[in-house]
Amino acid sequence: MGMRRLMLFALPFGVGILFCLYLLPESGWAWAAAGALLAYPLSGQSRRAMRIMAAGFAAGVLWLSGYHALFLAPAERMAGQEASVTLELADYPEASGYGARCAVRLPGLRGRGMLYGDADLLELEPGNLVTGEVRFYSAASFSGKESFSYTSRGIFFRVYGKGELEVSPGRAGSARYLPQRLARTLRQSVQALYGEPAQGFLLALLTGERDGLDEQSSYDLTEAGLMHITAVSGLHCGFLILLLGALVFRRQRLTALVAYPVLLLYMTMAGGTPSVVRACVMVGLSLLAPLLGREGDTPTSFSAALLLILLVNPFAAASVSLQLSFAAVAGLLLLGPKLYAALDAHRPGNLGRPGRRVWQFLVGTTSASLGVMALTAPLGAAYFGTLSLVSPVANLLVLWMLPFLFALALVGTIICTLFPVLLPLAWVTEQGARYVLWVAGLLAKIPGHSVHFSGPMAVMWLLLVYTMLGICALSRDRRRKYVFAGLLSVLCLIAVRALPAQVMAGERLVAAVVDVGQGAAALLHSGGRTALVDCGSLNGASAAGAAVANVMEACGWQKLDHVVLTHYHEDHAGGLAALLARVEVDELLLPQLLDNEGQADLQREVLRLAERCGVQVRYVDGPVRPALGQAELTVFPPVAEGNVNEEGLTVLCTAGDFDLLITGDMNAAAERSLVEAYPLPDIEVLLAGHHGSKYSTSEELLSAVTPEVGVISVGENRFGHPTQEAMGRMAAAGMDLYRTDWQGTVIIRIH
Repeated sequence: MGMRRLMLFALPFGVGILFCLYLLPESGWAWAAAGALLAYPLSGQSRRAMRIMAAGFAAGVLWLSGYHALFLAPAERMAGQEASVTLELADYPEASGYGARCAVRLPGLRGRGMLYGDADLLELEPGNLVTGEVRFYSAASFSGKESFSYTSRGIFFRVYGKGELEVSPGRAGSARYLPQRLARTLRQSVQALYGEPAQGFLLALLTGERDGLDEQSSYDLTEAGLMHITAVSGLHCGFLILLLGALVFRRQRLTALVAYPVLLLYMTMAGGTPSVVRACVMVGLSLLAPLLGREGDTPTSFSAALLLILLVNPFAAASVSLQLSFAAVAGLLLLGPKLYAALDAHRPGNLGRPGRRVWQFLVGTTSASLGVMALTAPLGAAYFGTLSLVSPVANLLVLWMLPFLFALALVGTIICTLFPVLLPLAWVTEQGARYVLWVAGLLAKIPGHSVHFSGPMAVMWLLLVYTMLGICALSRDRRRKYVFAGLLSVLCLIAVRALPAQVMAGERLVAAVVDVGQGAAALLHSGGRTALVDCGSLNGASAAGAAVANVMEACGWQKLDHVVLTHYHEDHAGGLAALLARVEVDELLLPQLLDNEGQADLQREVLRLAERCGVQVRYVDGPVRPALGQAELTVFPPVAEGNVNEEGLTVLCTAGDFDLLITGDMNAAAERSLVEAYPLPDIEVLLAGHHGSKYSTSEELLSAVTPEVGVISVGENRFGHPTQEAMGRMAAAGMDLYRTDWQGTVIIRIH
């Protein structure tokens, strides 16, 4: 009971923090703590347990309140201010949409911040000091919406450089940043030893860093339910301890002595995410228990890890990594044994010793997969909008080899880097990684392999499944009920997939301006054919591809006949890789690369993707009219020269008396050239130029095409989009305005 008291305290501690973060305003936190302490007068046999739980809940609330006051509140007060500061880089910078970003520390503010600057930051290293004018932004909200994406990682302020930043060596090269340097060395070694796409997967397997995964691998692993193997977990730490134990000939005390600093170093190299910390703490406690003469207690280790993470940063309770990690462990502990017993009851009686081992592996892996899936599926649906139905099969095909692959990747990378003569060992490791990716790709191609929660009907289906499981758990009949529930779930899922296509089938034209954040993507569907104009976002460019694919699935559209890229900017083309990983595309319509080298790199990437995926490319140097069912699509070539925005394409979609115009990021001068070059009709809908920039959607264009409705594709940004000037011009023209950052995806249906 003594050790279980920690669990009784730690779990309510976390619940109290989550309750305040998600459900209560800050003004109600003190009342929540006071209300929890009212449980103290309870009497009866459960009084002690209830008191511990009440104390844990109140302590969690009070800890969050104090942490908020000391860490987040001072940083939030700086939001909107400009100042000259000196920042210390806390890690290696990484590329971002328009330059680079890096975690930094600022004297006077607790916790870390995120610095955004130009690409010159990429040449720096941890410990360097940068000095200059910056503007502070909130890390707890974006476009007025509360967000925990930064605070859950210990980032409490954002700063953007206002000009050139002066650089000095600072503490670069010091022991403080040794883990970051080792992680970088490991990353460089993996990139040098292994080819694509294996190198990205092996780096993710070793460190949990998924940035190196190409879009196709990332999509396949997600759809097959195998992405969890790239998150450093107890599985990885267990492999590491087994390796250490083998090196010291399984001497328990020496293994523990060596393991603790190795685990700490590995945890730091892997970024110190909640899932990594949880895994390292639980494995560390399992090593400690025998040395103290105690049996290992998984729930206690589980609780200790949770408490440690939340004491360091209570905002980590809102981390997707933490929630998924702990939900997975809870599924293994609570449901795994029961599912194993239920499946093992059907074991054939004539199995020999090898047969029993195979049976135990099959049943153990399947029961663990189902237990984890049962508790993580709602979180996956909420955060990622997907549920893999083939995950148990994928785990059966892959998990058996992970210990060997992890050991080969870790030891082989180090040995092959030090002794190039042993490079054949790297070839073996690469083939193992390719096998995992091959399995993921194979399963991701199976029709109906996953559910995407891109509409309310899929969410209702998931609620129905859990309702039926709850009823089954409470009823007495042990066999038929689950068969009936499974069949009903399958039938309902088939209906969910088929119904949207039936609803949209009778429309002459459906246009969907997809919410991709600060970017652009517009779907046009008519007569069984679908076109897409642009696919990108600055708020995670690849996420635009997933957003477009989700809308297509919700509408029942299977493929894209045409994809038009107005110009080569990340916020208009950056999501193409993610889109091609998931959706079949027949043809790309692109602007010719003129003299502007700003387009060259992204154009080369687009052409490389098209070649890899077998997509036909057509350059638009004159008006092009691709087929679009009952509608007519016209793509106009660039009408001006200048920067990337002015050298873009224009798209006009017509269905009877309805016209929709998309001008990309044209400025007023290019709009004037467009009006002069082509006889544009009076239109009903205009997709506002350049996300509502004051330099676009000019009075000259508005008077020429007289739109009735304006749709602004926009998200959180630092450019001031949409501007009051542009919206004022559209309002003065009598237009009704819609914004994707307010209304979400805007769908227009023409009968």
